[in-house]
Amino acid sequence: MDKNNEWVVRWFTDVWSRADGRLLTEYATDPFNFHLPGGRALTLSHEQYLNFISIWCQRFKDVHFTINDVINDGDKTVALYQCSATYNGGWARIPPKKQHVTMTGMVYFIRKEGMITDCWLEDSSFDLYQQLTRYLD
Repeated sequence: MDKNNEWVVRWFTDVWSRADGRLLTEYATDPFNFHLPGGRALTLSHEQYLNFISIWCQRFKDVHFTINDVINDGDKTVALYQCSATYNGGWARIPPKKQHVTMTGMVYFIRKEGMITDCWLEDSSFDLYQQLTRYLD
């Protein structure tokens, strides 16, 4: 991974995997714009974003991210990722069965003066849903 993209790796491994507020402060403006799949956009404070991430971390344990590619163009960065985790319950009313799941996605960042102002997330939620419901009675 290019040294200039180290912040991208840390965003996934520290901010997303562990809800590390210290690094969030280093990398993103407060508040910043978080764009979800389906076109929904939220302006979130660091506290609100960490709450969102903390809930995600409760639902998915033993999280491991692999960054497959990073593309930079000025103040824009796109990262393609794969994530493996153990489902712990609490998502879409799907009961926990400690399933091992794999998710993929893409995050598009806009940074101003080195700080994230906007973050778009597109992920494989539908595929995740299929993985978790495949063997339900």
